[in-house]
Amino acid sequence: MERARLQAARTTLTALTLLAAALATGCGAPGGDAGNTAGQGAPLGEQGYRPAPEVAGAAMGPQGRIELEGTAPAAAVVRLASPAGAALFATADRVGAWRLVIPASGQPRLFGLSMSDNGRVVEAQGYLFVAPDGVLARLRAGGGSEALGARSAGLVALALDYDNRRAATLSGVGAAGEAESLRVDGVERGQATADAAGRFVLPLNEPLSPGAHDFDLAGAKREVRFSAAIDAPAPLAGAPFASSQIAAGWRVDWITPGGGEQTTLVLDALAPAP
Repeated sequence: MERARLQAARTTLTALTLLAAALATGCGAPGGDAGNTAGQGAPLGEQGYRPAPEVAGAAMGPQGRIELEGTAPAAAVVRLASPAGAALFATADRVGAWRLVIPASGQPRLFGLSMSDNGRVVEAQGYLFVAPDGVLARLRAGGGSEALGARSAGLVALALDYDNRRAATLSGVGAAGEAESLRVDGVERGQATADAAGRFVLPLNEPLSPGAHDFDLAGAKREVRFSAAIDAPAPLAGAPFASSQIAAGWRVDWITPGGGEQTTLVLDALAPAP
């Protein structure tokens, strides 16, 4: 029975990946360009390369609506699609900017982002998680997920990803080129350097044990501290994901496009410790 439920969840989430392609082309096969990096109105290369659409920012609008903006090649048609088949559309302008308004909802939602450009479908990496309180996150398989929208100045922890073996990765933002280090329960667990945009992805050097843990992320001048419980993924029972609010933000248990189980803790843009 458990195997059947897991298979149903994988099938449903796979449908999310294929949905955008079906909407754009009328067929069930994806465009095959998942994983391309973003660009603004970038010209096509000799091999027909098209950068995937990207989300540049999100903000809570009037009456609980979420205003989403991003980048894609000029004139590309961007689609934000749910597993149920509902889709929102926008067209990138001549400089590659697009905007979408996600209606308010009392339930957490998951979306796949893709675009149609000159008859070709390109899928963005990962999925977009949208919470009723306006929290929005990009979920990435294998780690590197991130909360989107307003961020505090300085060092910020954005998301903690871990798999069913509790191998974990912390992602966040800091000063460009800054070395960040992480301690868990007082023990050094890894280091990473923020890139030119200030973003870092820090894989932990050992899997986490089950239970509650205290995390201490330190940069050159500031620290971020938070606590989180690490345990088995929630039963999905045929759904593509399950989510719940936690003290540090939101927890999302989901099936990756490759069929693996992953948990993402979307951290509430934690401000630096004084």
